[in-house]
Amino acid sequence: MVIMRAPSTRFLRLQSPLSRALSVLSGVSEDLLISTSIGHQIGGKTHRALVDSLVKTNVVAANSRLERALRAVDRAHFTPPDLRQSIASYENRPLKIGVIATISTPQQHAQVLGMLESHMQPGARALDIGCGSGYLVAVMAHLVGATGSVVGVDIVPELVEFSTQNLHDALEEELLQATRVVMSASKDVLASLPSDELFDCIHVGVAVETKQEAEAFAAFLKPGGGLLVPLGRGGEEQKLVKMTKTADGDVLKQDVMSVLCQPMLDDVPAAQVIETRAEKVARLEAALKSWRESFEAMHQRRPTRDDMLLDPHAKQLFTEFTSLRK
Repeated sequence: MVIMRAPSTRFLRLQSPLSRALSVLSGVSEDLLISTSIGHQIGGKTHRALVDSLVKTNVVAANSRLERALRAVDRAHFTPPDLRQSIASYENRPLKIGVIATISTPQQHAQVLGMLESHMQPGARALDIGCGSGYLVAVMAHLVGATGSVVGVDIVPELVEFSTQNLHDALEEELLQATRVVMSASKDVLASLPSDELFDCIHVGVAVETKQEAEAFAAFLKPGGGLLVPLGRGGEEQKLVKMTKTADGDVLKQDVMSVLCQPMLDDVPAAQVIETRAEKVARLEAALKSWRESFEAMHQRRPTRDDMLLDPHAKQLFTEFTSLRK
């Protein structure tokens, strides 16, 4: 998911007419454009330096509950295993954690958490839909404490396993007991939860296309609860909508800012099979052998190199095969 911060009045005053014109011409809203202006100031070589930068840029309020929660959860526990000893874990950029998923930037995570912090008091119940790496689940657990609870939901089995293991590595037993990650078998993620389960805080990390889909999540809010959900088509700029349920059960809606998010998946994505070099060589050898046998049966002779290069399919196979044998 990609979340960008809403513009402050101070930033709007500093923005030149030229940059505003460029944002309109490029189809990118001003709040997306402005948010990127502080992105290069965020990050560091260590977890401590990363959080320091979030506070220094005012993305996170100093001495807040959120600052303490972020300092308690090392982002490196949730990045790809081969990067956990690298400063890449503390840079302000997304990192790929699966076939289609990423762990969002530290800036994006901090902004979302800041918008929902007031709904995650000690003892509260929180839900993260599209939990991916499990990072938000961990920070939420520190905000609601051992007397609260956090549920993460994802449709990708590998990410459910990945996030569950990450939480085991990152959280102390007391907080770990307050979290769980569940598998959603389809786009209807709410069907994976008990119908009477209500939450003080819901974060939806993927975009939904219709207001009806967005409003369906609000039915799982407690009175006083808050929900963030991106509304719009995947691949296009969307609106991040905050919904708050009143004591009377009414739902107040507010467009917070523009965002760019991945769409909610309809089904579990097919697993990608990654060939080793040896497997690819063996596959190409078998394909070339099959082509040669077909050629011999048709022409009653063995094919020459020129025969192979004149056949587009055989030429492609031969080119791939020779490149691997170098």
